[in-house]
Amino acid sequence: MKEFVIIQDYLIEPQELANWHDNAELASDNLNLVLHMIFDQADQDISPDKLAELLVNASQLLAQNEYLTEFENEDEISDWVAQFLADRL
Repeated sequence: MKEFVIIQDYLIEPQELANWHDNAELASDNLNLVLHMIFDQADQDISPDKLAELLVNASQLLAQNEYLTEFENEDEISDWVAQFLADRL
């Protein structure tokens, strides 16, 4: 059912984060990577509503969080996503 969710509908542009982050481009790159990882790691048979909920919740949780620009590398982002999914699935 995952194929009914269009990931591009959830991706963030830098200007959407400019009020909260000095480096809005890095923030949007990191948040979009988080969203892609959530999408990629979700089961193929996840309900579209549940997947959309996960994507929105991750965006809301991270958008204003300074941690978004403090990820050191993709491994840290992957760890965050794994914990996020473990807590919500």
